[in-house]
Amino acid sequence: MFRFFKDFIIYGIASVIAKIIGVFLMPVYTSILSQEDYGAMAMIIACKGIIDLVSNLNIHSGIARDYYETYIDRQKLVSTGLFSILFFSFCVLFIMFASRKYWINEVLAISNYSDAFTIMLFTIPAGSLLSYFSILTRFKQKPLLFSIGSLLQLLIQIIISIYGVVILRLGIVSVFIGVLSGELFGILYFALINRQYIKLTFSVEYLKRVLIFALPTLPAILAGWVDSSLGQIFIGKYVSMEKLGIYSVALQLASVFTLVYVALQNVWSPYLYENYKKANFNSEVTSLYMLLFFFIISISITLSLLSKEIILLLSNENYLEATKYLSLLCIPMGIYLLLPIVSSGVSLSRDTKYIGFSYVVGSIINVLLLIMILPFWGIMIVPIALGISRIVNYLILYRVVQSKGLLELPNKYILYFIILSVLCFGLVYIDLNFICRISCVFVINGGIAIYLNKQMHVFVLIKSKLRRDKCEG
Repeated sequence: MFRFFKDFIIYGIASVIAKIIGVFLMPVYTSILSQEDYGAMAMIIACKGIIDLVSNLNIHSGIARDYYETYIDRQKLVSTGLFSILFFSFCVLFIMFASRKYWINEVLAISNYSDAFTIMLFTIPAGSLLSYFSILTRFKQKPLLFSIGSLLQLLIQIIISIYGVVILRLGIVSVFIGVLSGELFGILYFALINRQYIKLTFSVEYLKRVLIFALPTLPAILAGWVDSSLGQIFIGKYVSMEKLGIYSVALQLASVFTLVYVALQNVWSPYLYENYKKANFNSEVTSLYMLLFFFIISISITLSLLSKEIILLLSNENYLEATKYLSLLCIPMGIYLLLPIVSSGVSLSRDTKYIGFSYVVGSIINVLLLIMILPFWGIMIVPIALGISRIVNYLILYRVVQSKGLLELPNKYILYFIILSVLCFGLVYIDLNFICRISCVFVINGGIAIYLNKQMHVFVLIKSKLRRDKCEG
């Protein structure tokens, strides 16, 4: 378990550095790009999400599931996944490129941003390949190499994006040129690390095995895209692009949760598939779950109560309305981080249809709430509907895993998290002064630390581990 935390910390540090760089770009972009530009960029990114789903069929998840199985030819497995992703992603690219005018003018109604959309299409195969090679690097358990490559990729992306936006004044098209450039570098870097597994070999049998595992998860990914992107599309089409720009700022700041999510994803699947046969696996997962849960509560409380100051620091007064959306977004973002753990049981048993079912049910609820209430409540319903969707998703997965006797998780903490998050939203909504809010942050986080130490003796475990490592050194 300590190796898990060691790798988690390395990935987490890399994610934090990447996020800090990205966040400090926001004042640069908001001072040059208009709210309409931000809204259009959000629409194109949302569209990219659904295209990526079709282009790679989540094949990498099936490759990951069998990566540690001793009876599998790893070289043939990895090569089969690579050539399959190449084939499907280039097919999607050609179809979308041929029909791009329809999507630009009729579906998204962003005719002024056709160049940005077109460049985004070329990120489809590039992004799929980069994602695949990145996952392989994680399974090689080389967190430092992975982190270096990810940061170099980000730097290339940012340098090119800033040059285009600030110097050349090309607008959001520069952002997507930067993304594509960074992805091409990342492909070369991570492919070099995994070159020993890339050969001219292909197995139809392995592809069938991978697709049987991966295809039932596609509805889950589609529903996840609907949950995260449909609200933005509705705001852009039925409210205004300016309001979408404000909500997108809140969503971008709430993406601080992705720091934890990215780090968790980088270590969780390798840990899960390598260790699930251990005798103490269930107890380890329960401990990891509790630590992650209270870490999520701490992030949510801090981000919510200090949302006003964060937004003023990173943008300007025109985006202050985003504070109330940011507070509410903490609930769905926090619960989303727990889904990889709660779905572990069905992944191990290969009953991936339950993952798709849980996401689809939650997504249907989200869509219905948006359709029925958005015209009356406005943008406020978007994060609320997303939160309800994620809670339903979590509870269904938890119930399935529990009924099968696969994992026992302390589910009661979900209620504590929701109550604390709603309370913090209320404090932000009534515009409580800064001294009171910062005091609440310290009190709640201090209480969390004391509780964890009492329940799990966290500090004692860390101290004993450090002492043992020192003696071994």
